[in-house]
Amino acid sequence: MLKKNASYLTFMMVVVDGLCVLAAGAVASHLTLPADGSRSLWDAFSGHRLYFLAFIIVWYLAAGDQRLFASHRSDGLGVQMLSIVKALVVSLAVTTVLMMFISRQGVDRAFLIYFAVSAASIILVVRVSLRLFLWSIRRRGYNFRQILIIGGNPRAEHLVDVMENHSQYGYHLAGLLDDEPERAAYLEKHNIPYLGPVRELENVLLKQVVDEVYICLPVRKFYSEITSVAHLCEGVGVSVRMIADLIPLRVATRQIHQLEDIPVLSLSTIPEAFAQLALKRAIDMLVSGAFLVTVAWWLFPFIALIIKLDSKGPVFFLQDRVGLNQRRFKCIKFRSMVVNAEELKAKLAEQNEADGPVFKIRRDPRMTRVGRWIRKFSIDELPQIINVFLGDMSLVGPRPPVPAEVEKYTWDQRRRLSVRPGITGLQQVSGRSDVDFSDWVELDLAYIDNWSLMEDIRILFRTFQVVLQAKGAA
Repeated sequence: MLKKNASYLTFMMVVVDGLCVLAAGAVASHLTLPADGSRSLWDAFSGHRLYFLAFIIVWYLAAGDQRLFASHRSDGLGVQMLSIVKALVVSLAVTTVLMMFISRQGVDRAFLIYFAVSAASIILVVRVSLRLFLWSIRRRGYNFRQILIIGGNPRAEHLVDVMENHSQYGYHLAGLLDDEPERAAYLEKHNIPYLGPVRELENVLLKQVVDEVYICLPVRKFYSEITSVAHLCEGVGVSVRMIADLIPLRVATRQIHQLEDIPVLSLSTIPEAFAQLALKRAIDMLVSGAFLVTVAWWLFPFIALIIKLDSKGPVFFLQDRVGLNQRRFKCIKFRSMVVNAEELKAKLAEQNEADGPVFKIRRDPRMTRVGRWIRKFSIDELPQIINVFLGDMSLVGPRPPVPAEVEKYTWDQRRRLSVRPGITGLQQVSGRSDVDFSDWVELDLAYIDNWSLMEDIRILFRTFQVVLQAKGAA
């Protein structure tokens, strides 16, 4: 019954979200109707049908990535609202970018504003109302789940406190099993019955209503007992939850995955929002492909010509860089230095103005006249759009280091390599070459720990501002 209710709730939320999007489209279409009545509401609405279809598809992907179609009994309202806002921002941004390439006419700015406000308002109001309604009926004793706890210890006590203090989540504590009765003494103040030793589980499952079993026993010491509990519950179809604070972590987050029939506990320090990462890669390919087709074909030859007229040597500079999880690739740049720049680098080592393993000289004597200008406005980085299209890099991410720098990294600094490198990043919009290496690393790690598509979009907009002002260029 619980599985049927969960499936029904998921289906209902999918349908309701689609209706909310259509309602927002109708509101935006109505508000943008011409005053002379030359167009009907249906004509205005159907004129944006491609946008609605794209938005609904992207919304379902983004909402699924934020697990907005799952039954979030134990999430607070603030967490759920934040997830909705993240999915909305991603959906609006990605759909707008997609429409720039799909539709020649694009989408009217006024319509976009009205639709964004309407969609955000309607989806938030409907979603929050649904959540508050579910909480209300659970507080009244409906739609609750009977919980049985295995093991009396601080983990179990904390679990009981959380469930008792959040009645809106709909958990009713049926009792606790533990081989040592004295460890269940704290349950008296909660009026939760002690049901006996763990071997009584079979009798309890036969005689009482139990929807979920929470195992709080330490795995190393009680492995055989935990295995027995899991098999008993599996036999009668009762869900088993393991308290998964097995390993104290500093940065990594825990997630449960399934590899065929193998359950896997994942400890990861990098973002694992797979739908958003897929959208990030799609945006990288769309933007880089569009740039190469519409801009690069005429801009690159022009830059190549002035580089050739200024100094002898190749137009492009190919350099070994270290990318995702230490993958090597050839980073493509417009040549901004003399041909033998790498040979001169050793002679200039004493003039290095950067700390850490990075080499930077503000008035680098190896720079050509044109090179100094294209460096100032980051034009030399434009060919890396090709690296983005090929998948070596992303539009946004930590800058790719050279192998010699990576060899000098500390263990923690190597976490910069855990994501795909980018043309621009948090460090580039926070001072560029003016940032110390230690602060540079901290900015990159903060980007990795707090990554979202919304943050990428914000960094891209800030990049244009910083480049035009030529701040911190070296």
